[in-house]
Amino acid sequence: MIAAPSIIQGKSMSILRHKLIFAGLLLAAVLIGGSLGYYCLALLAHRHPYWPMVDCLYMTIITLTTVGFGEIIDVANVPGARLFTVLILLCGLGISAYFISTLTAFLVEGELKNVFWRKRMKEKIGRLKGHIILCGVDNVGGNVLTELFSKRGDFVVIDHDENLILRLQKKYGNFPAIIGDPSHDNCLREAGIAAAAGVITTLGDDKDNLCVVVTCKALNPNLRMISRCNSLDFAGKLELLGAEVVVPSFIGGLRMASQMIRPRVVRYLDAMLRDRECVFRIEEVRVPPSSPVVGQAIDSLNLDEFGNLLLLAVINEGNPHPVYNPPRSYIVKDGDTLVLQAEVEAVRRFQERYAPARN
Repeated sequence: MIAAPSIIQGKSMSILRHKLIFAGLLLAAVLIGGSLGYYCLALLAHRHPYWPMVDCLYMTIITLTTVGFGEIIDVANVPGARLFTVLILLCGLGISAYFISTLTAFLVEGELKNVFWRKRMKEKIGRLKGHIILCGVDNVGGNVLTELFSKRGDFVVIDHDENLILRLQKKYGNFPAIIGDPSHDNCLREAGIAAAAGVITTLGDDKDNLCVVVTCKALNPNLRMISRCNSLDFAGKLELLGAEVVVPSFIGGLRMASQMIRPRVVRYLDAMLRDRECVFRIEEVRVPPSSPVVGQAIDSLNLDEFGNLLLLAVINEGNPHPVYNPPRSYIVKDGDTLVLQAEVEAVRRFQERYAPARN
């Protein structure tokens, strides 16, 4: 399942594990067949008393291991017994060598370590709550992954391309990922969809994204869905299912026009949103019902205590028009979203005080 410490269902490990199981079954078959063979030879030779099954098993083992302890059963006086011993030796040595080499590969290549890592990773995913599931990390999805890493939030990746996941892990470091089809129920359940906050699907085919949205909504109707869409004509179908739609070609066109018309503003926003060296970000903080600022004026937030923090706007679910540059007398309501321009650390401290995450 895991090809690197945090990839679930890696194909290479699965193949090696199947080889090890197959080699173990072959070795067990030789031991059982050898023991029964000696026992049956004694019966056919009408020996009294018959050779005990434990002695037959012991004889088979010392024959395979060639330890040379001597024959504990009288094979010399039983027709065919020595020929049977030679047969066990010839077949068993090859099977034993195959089993040992496969077991060595399993241990040397770190698969035993990965087995325990997979277990810990699966438990970690099982404990996640409010995380994001990213379906597809090629092209558009890769850029989404970059942003998720910069936010240091919890997320799980689902993609069918193991090699792509390995390259991204080498670039970004280990992250939980599932190798499989994002539209399959089992993959989504393994990614913890029941406790997830949302799913982002960035697959290249609109029909695939539609299938992911349908499956996710069936498993968790309250899930927030954001879907890539290549065609504006297809976007309506995704929106009918409750997904928020992003059309890269449409947004790209708007971006190109904006960069020509207002280049400095675009560069400024790029620095705020994407430049890793820029310590300032535009972030949003949703005010929960338990927040101490509900029913209080913005002036009571004491924004100056957090350093370089600027309140740009307030968005209320009941009002389609945001309140830009809200006055200090504005009363904060339950469910308001505060749009902030600030250093990442300042936003973190602000959120810890006024909008702490639920345990």
